[in-house]
Amino acid sequence: MKAYKKVLAASLILFSFTTNAFGQVEGHEDQIRRKAAEKVGQMNAYISFMASKKKELDDRAYYRTKALNLFIEKGNEYVENGVNKEGVMMEVTSKRRTTPSHPLMRDYFTNLVYRMKAYTDVKITATEIADIKVSNLRQIDADLWECTCEYDQAFVGLRDGRPIYKDITTKRIKCYVIGEDTEDGYEFIILLGDTYAIDTK
Repeated sequence: MKAYKKVLAASLILFSFTTNAFGQVEGHEDQIRRKAAEKVGQMNAYISFMASKKKELDDRAYYRTKALNLFIEKGNEYVENGVNKEGVMMEVTSKRRTTPSHPLMRDYFTNLVYRMKAYTDVKITATEIADIKVSNLRQIDADLWECTCEYDQAFVGLRDGRPIYKDITTKRIKCYVIGEDTEDGYEFIILLGDTYAIDTK
């Protein structure tokens, strides 16, 4: 938990409840897993907005910042298992490339907003929240759990209104569930981590 204390100060508390067993989630797993899916759904909504060239550039840049707030250290450097990491990453695949790339999330979002020059518009959609597959929670420390959320992301690149490229990628994102004892009870914060591409069609 100590490695994540810095994270807590800049994070949004999604929900809370009182528990007699400090650091335990028994009986609340389903609620936590639903909240993890909702956070991933929120990220996907921001990605869709950032990618759309029909939106104002300033608005797209604003949602880049909003999206980064969903991640550990807002996408900046953090420590995991004693290892310094530059930031969370988004594994990116394509039907045109055999080797995936691994940009930092903050750079991936920047590319969505400013650098998609090959297309006159981009449409990105993802699995509905209710259909996101959430793994069981795995306890890492007294106040730290992990789970993963799996979803499909459809990417369509258009030129002059006509699709010229399309793929659908199954992605799996790590979710951190961080517990903290407060005056209002035991609260949980969900932050997003690295995202991996499982399959691209």
